[in-house]
Amino acid sequence: MTRSLLGALALAVISTAVSAVEIETKSLDQLYTEAIAEGGHLILRAGGDKSDQSDFYLDMFKEQFPDIKVTHSVDLSKFHAPRFDYALATGKYENVPDVIQLQTLHDFDYYTQQDLLLAYKPKGWDKVFPDYKDPHGYWTGLFGVSFSNMVNIDVIDEDKAPRDAMDYLDPALKGKVILTYPHDDDAVLYQFWNLKQMYGWEYLEKLVAMEPTWVRGTSMPYVSVSNGWYGASFTTSWAFVPYPNSPARFLLPEEDFFLTWVQTAAIPKKAKNKAAAKLYMSWMLSKEYQSKWLQWPVRMDVEAPGGYKTLHHHNTSPADFHRFMLKRDQLERFRFQMEQLVGPIKGISPLDMDYSVRP
Repeated sequence: MTRSLLGALALAVISTAVSAVEIETKSLDQLYTEAIAEGGHLILRAGGDKSDQSDFYLDMFKEQFPDIKVTHSVDLSKFHAPRFDYALATGKYENVPDVIQLQTLHDFDYYTQQDLLLAYKPKGWDKVFPDYKDPHGYWTGLFGVSFSNMVNIDVIDEDKAPRDAMDYLDPALKGKVILTYPHDDDAVLYQFWNLKQMYGWEYLEKLVAMEPTWVRGTSMPYVSVSNGWYGASFTTSWAFVPYPNSPARFLLPEEDFFLTWVQTAAIPKKAKNKAAAKLYMSWMLSKEYQSKWLQWPVRMDVEAPGGYKTLHHHNTSPADFHRFMLKRDQLERFRFQMEQLVGPIKGISPLDMDYSVRP
């Protein structure tokens, strides 16, 4: 029997096995009880570039499930993923988290192919848009995030705020724009890839000639714009509904395509606290949480805040970002091209930055 036929038969067996996975039917209270009986611990590794980025949802989770001791760390997904890989490769399973929640979507494809993830369809899984989940339950999107224009209307009048790419070439914006190094973050790199595709290298050269302030991480831009240190950025995210008394506004483009991805999570097969992981995944998909998320919900039956229509009504595509992340050769080549254009990355890790100091 040929190796290819053996591989096909193996995939058929796996496919048959996972097709039997049913959507979670237990209530959150039942899952909570099981998680306590298991030991009451949850270890989460969340992708991000500011240590408090997961506090928004974890504070709610802890309040609702106070008997679960949550241990979590926020770090760039490109660092969380190899830590997970190393723990598995070396048999140090005590270092395997209960939930991996990453922006690096290509990692989930790899982990699925290597049979490293638990097939689990959280409660509410059937309400999640099909594009945002693995059909067999190996991974599920938890919330949608867009990077686009964030402006401070005390620095730039809202009616003059940049919305589309060409607006950022306005000489009046010189010294007022802060951007993330594209070759330091795959999501921002995707933004610049699309700018190159739409407007060519000439546009990127003109944008760099505007001398924006370049920083590591996507958190410093929203802190800087919120504080009025800079007037605008398009390499960060913010709430659709402005915070009370805040001059910060998140504005989608009027015409241009923009970045959206779905922050995705999975339960490793080697996770120690699977009951707690299932509780977390199911709670994140609950209507209660999805209705409180600051941008795009992943459930079809929950509306986005601020009267926004679903992602399908906007000029964006999470699936295209996923495809971009899978094309690693193309991505890495473009990363080095952007380094030639922008210059080498400077500065400490965004996790170690002092966010009280203007960059």
